Amino acid sequence: MSLLVINAGSATTKFKVFDNARLTTILYGLVDYKYGKYICQLYKDDKEYEWNISLGDYQNPSNLIIKELGENKINKIGFRFVHGGDKFIQTTLLDENVISELEKLNNIAPLHNPPVIAKIKEFRKVLPDIKMYAVFDTAFHHHMPPKAYLYGLPYEYYQFYNIRRFGFHGISHQYVYSVLCSLEPTAKKVISCHLGGGASISAINNGNSIDTSMGFTPLEGLIMATRAGDVDDGAISYIQKQTKFSEEKMYEIENKESGLLGISGATSDMRKLLQLEKDGNERAHLAIEMYVYRIQKYIGSYIAALSGLDALIITAGVGCGSDEIRRRIVLPLSTFNLQVDDNINGGKINVTENLKISTGSSIPIWVIPTNEELAIAKEIVNL
Repeated sequence: MSLLVINAGSATTKFKVFDNARLTTILYGLVDYKYGKYICQLYKDDKEYEWNISLGDYQNPSNLIIKELGENKINKIGFRFVHGGDKFIQTTLLDENVISELEKLNNIAPLHNPPVIAKIKEFRKVLPDIKMYAVFDTAFHHHMPPKAYLYGLPYEYYQFYNIRRFGFHGISHQYVYSVLCSLEPTAKKVISCHLGGGASISAINNGNSIDTSMGFTPLEGLIMATRAGDVDDGAISYIQKQTKFSEEKMYEIENKESGLLGISGATSDMRKLLQLEKDGNERAHLAIEMYVYRIQKYIGSYIAALSGLDALIITAGVGCGSDEIRRRIVLPLSTFNLQVDDNINGGKINVTENLKISTGSSIPIWVIPTNEELAIAKEIVNL
């Protein structure tokens, strides 16, 4: 038997099938919209396939995915669920009551939760007898101390409206930390940097997240591909008054028109920004500088929160994809005994295997490719 993992975003649906016994990958793929077309990419039997699909299959890909399973019979499905709020702090079997409770969280994660719920309902219709589970990105951060998760707002807003920092990318942070434990068994104080289109940093002490850069929503913290990260709320209020933009419009600007894209005015793609910088584009240079500087600030503050550091992890698309960004991030952190070995790090792009890039005298720095789908599979295989 096999299990299926669904990682659904607002625009893409990733899927991966694992063998139950060994958790080896049987096939994986992506339903996406790019180049003005709806497509499916599939990796199966050491071959790569890509073909155009209909709008219907793009919006509701369950039948398409099931067809590609072929003779691989599945007995469980795991869904990555971004925001579990305060109630869902562990992997949960999905039923009508649970789904109804999850829908109540849509208003605090309008970009992330509704697409997953739609996919859950779709798969429940076509595979009603298969057990399905939600694995939550927020769960890993649930045990942060109040001093880390509360905002400096009147306490009653936490009491009555549950306004607090939840943190995200927990599945990824927990996975790369578990890998690090096999590479650096004595490392207890760890900082994990998930640097993708969305980006966050987590301070981990003895396996527990004690602080993280994202907050009530995935908007807080680092400068990201199209998200602003930390911004004074007074500035947002001022912009609204000057432009007469609605709350919905401002939220869209902060989430989809800001970050690297908004600063550079050109692109959210770090590879393209680095090339533009080489060509003398000053705003591309500024965007990269701001991106790197924000990461450095969080690393420094989390070293203080941890009272030291035993290892630094860098992961996700930009983290694994760009040797130059890794070099720039670590360069001024030598005061914390963090140093990149340029002979190892240089030229290593799109890293797919665990790679130690620190010098011999440095605190260990590891590039560890994340695998959220495998982490979800491990969560549900024995349930």
